[in-house]
Amino acid sequence: MVGWALSAASLVFMAGAVRRIHATSMLMVHAPWTTEGGNANELRQRATMLDSVARSMQAAYARSGQPPEVIASWLDDRDHWFTADEAMNLGLATETVAEPALAMVPCNVFACRHPVPHHLNARLNTMPTLNHSPAPAPIPAGADAIRAEAIRAEAQRRNDIRAAFEPFARRNDIPADDLRALQANCESDPACTVGDAGRRLLALMARDVVPANPIGGAFISGHGHGYGGDRMAEFRAAATDALLIRAGIQVAEPDPALRDVRGLSVVAMAERILSMRGESTRDLAPAQVLARGMSTSDFTNLLANVAGKALRDGYLTAPATHALWTAEREVPDFKPATLVSLSEAPNLLLVPELAEYKHGAMSESATGFKADTFGRILLVSRQALLNDDLAAFTSMPALFGQSARRLEADKVYETLQGTGNLPDGSPLFHASRGNLAPAGSAPTVDMIGEARAMMRKQKDIAGLSYLDPQPRFLIVPVALETKAEALLASLNDPTDSGSTTSSRVIPEWIRGLQLVADPRLDAVSATAWYLAANHQQMQTIVRAYIAGEGRPYIEEHSEFNRDAVATKARLDLAVGVVDWRGLVKNPGA
Repeated sequence: MVGWALSAASLVFMAGAVRRIHATSMLMVHAPWTTEGGNANELRQRATMLDSVARSMQAAYARSGQPPEVIASWLDDRDHWFTADEAMNLGLATETVAEPALAMVPCNVFACRHPVPHHLNARLNTMPTLNHSPAPAPIPAGADAIRAEAIRAEAQRRNDIRAAFEPFARRNDIPADDLRALQANCESDPACTVGDAGRRLLALMARDVVPANPIGGAFISGHGHGYGGDRMAEFRAAATDALLIRAGIQVAEPDPALRDVRGLSVVAMAERILSMRGESTRDLAPAQVLARGMSTSDFTNLLANVAGKALRDGYLTAPATHALWTAEREVPDFKPATLVSLSEAPNLLLVPELAEYKHGAMSESATGFKADTFGRILLVSRQALLNDDLAAFTSMPALFGQSARRLEADKVYETLQGTGNLPDGSPLFHASRGNLAPAGSAPTVDMIGEARAMMRKQKDIAGLSYLDPQPRFLIVPVALETKAEALLASLNDPTDSGSTTSSRVIPEWIRGLQLVADPRLDAVSATAWYLAANHQQMQTIVRAYIAGEGRPYIEEHSEFNRDAVATKARLDLAVGVVDWRGLVKNPGA
């Protein structure tokens, strides 16, 4: 009988006191190895286990009589093949069987990690591709029989692997390059059986898959709509949208993986994040899961994302009449800043033939002011998070956002109605500026027409050229809002005391004004009203923010001395007048 003792079979072979080997047999020795995966801790444990197995193998191979360093050389990263004569010389075998072989003991020639060495089987890498596995042929005796069987088995193995991969080549949820690389690797690895190839294929399909519901056991594929390269960031995005929607905050474009995380509580999201970080939450109470999650930046970033988006939503959805007619600018820091309003360019002058062009200068006016910081801190308790109280970190930040918007409006209308002087020594509205109506009246066609004329007569800073700003906004207190709406919506002047047939048609430009009404104006005067130019043509009152900072900005911080998360919201803001020429005030009746 003929047989090969390869890999672990050689270890079994060493158990005998008398170890007989046929003249045509082979022996192969290599270090212990594993194909199993796992996280870093599991792999370190398996490496320690493999080292222990290697030491026990050294004790078994020591029966050959070889010194420890020789045996250690057999347990490296290569396969060591020995013929019968070599095994006898090394002491691995004690006797040689010289009788002619009658048959071959069935064995898996490719049970090792690497292919049979080239000098033993030169034909393995040049064999033809078989489309169909041939029927088993009678096996001749001797070494040629072994070689023939090895070639046939290898061809069938490769064909079976190709057949296993073929159905997946037409799928779009697995990268084609990765699939081809895995198939080539499986085919070139003689130790890879069809079953091994199937397991590797499943591992490839599950490479970017994470559990989406720890209770239901659902999974999301990274090749589809779920988590791709940065799975943690994508999970946070989907979880953020889920919490916002559950809190009643509208999300314009929800994350595609929203449906897979929508049912998770805050504690379940913390558990998911810990699991994705490779941390076990087995046997942990919800409070412990939450506490451990709060110690990670990924979970606190999730809470910050939710609070930040809620804050921004509150900011953007709050009433903001001031944002319609004022302009925005950025300042680099909190130092006193100067916002410059440039006049129109100097008039072009006649240039005679061959004469030189004359230089011109831009006149400028400047208003100086500085940004200030406004903010508050909100504490979200551990109990609120355990109770899945979404109002704690959605409703309250949204209210902060609304508060920031109201602060802007307060500052803008305070500036519009202020009585203090600008840097040139006069108040914002003054007869010397030509932007204050001498006699007050409610908004009528005639009064609005007079205010427009005052605005269009404004000249540049140098007093040389007309700037001709055009009114775009009619700003009134809410006490005059209904009358102003009726005026702008009518074709005929509702204030005309004449007959219906002789009433004046309201000019198109008046009906094209955008009405702005704000109750902050009523607090000072329920009769005064204003015209404002489009800020794209001329910037009048400006809101300035610190460059690069959120509007508003939010920060999250875990409180060490109490079970809470602190949410800090702040707004860096300055409001000032850049150019008064685009504003006209009528003091009203």
